[in-house]
Amino acid sequence: MFEHISPTQAAVEFFYGLLMAMTLSNTLRLALIGSSAGDVVFIVSVAIFGCNAAWGIADGAVSVLTSHFQNLYYYRKVKRIKDGSDQEAARKLAAEVLSEALTEIQEDILDDEARRRMADVAIQAIKRKEIVRPTLGRSQWIAAGWCVILNVAAALPFIAIYQLALFLDLNLVTLLANVSGAMMLFFLGRFLDRRLGDGSGRTGLVMVGLGMLMLAIIVALGG
Repeated sequence: MFEHISPTQAAVEFFYGLLMAMTLSNTLRLALIGSSAGDVVFIVSVAIFGCNAAWGIADGAVSVLTSHFQNLYYYRKVKRIKDGSDQEAARKLAAEVLSEALTEIQEDILDDEARRRMADVAIQAIKRKEIVRPTLGRSQWIAAGWCVILNVAAALPFIAIYQLALFLDLNLVTLLANVSGAMMLFFLGRFLDRRLGDGSGRTGLVMVGLGMLMLAIIVALGG
């Protein structure tokens, strides 16, 4: 998976999937008070699966478009560097491209001289190579597919838990779904901590707090 999407993007997709599933389960449970257990199970299951799948498809499409347009944006800048004859203008443009690619890292670590040397190296490499206009590639479509898979995967535990409503009290099932959601948020935070953080475990607690806060706000505003 991480050959096609970053750990951060994967975590964001799964977080949104969890948040949507938890929001729907709580909102629909309130809206369906007085309905039979069978109706609640059917409506909640279909709504969670359908909404998460739809969101995954929409987000996957946006991911493909933004990735392609970003590639075209850099292609046009690199083409200007290759076709230009003004060395100083090319150096400034190359430094601009590198600064955008490196974001805040270059501000904190690289001084002007280091950025200038990096720009010169980049210009030399660009001048030597043929610049091909980017097209939508296999990796971008696979990344879109992972957006769908992650959102649907976040929905499946809630669908499974709500099947217990046929045998248990609906309020207990909703509580179990919320507890399970909080646990998945914690482990999602732990995943981010291991990949990107210092391994202290605080990210898991932050993710639980943020998820529950967002859940309360969304449900209070009508789901």
